[in-house]
Amino acid sequence: MKNLRKLTRIDLKSLKGGGKVCGDYFPQDPPDIGTPFQCDCGLAWCEKMTACVHPSFFSPENCRV
Repeated sequence: MKNLRKLTRIDLKSLKGGGKVCGDYFPQDPPDIGTPFQCDCGLAWCEKMTACVHPSFFSPENCRV
């Protein structure tokens, strides 16, 4: 943590994250109802919302048509 004190404000702003860039939550061309769809980054496809959602928010009652 001592090394962070040596960084200036401009240095901190110039840092870029090295994390994985995931796809869209709302795909440009959503599939037809009943067609399986693979979301990026371990997200689950929710047909009713036509969106990719986190698996903890996925439930058959809320996402299946």
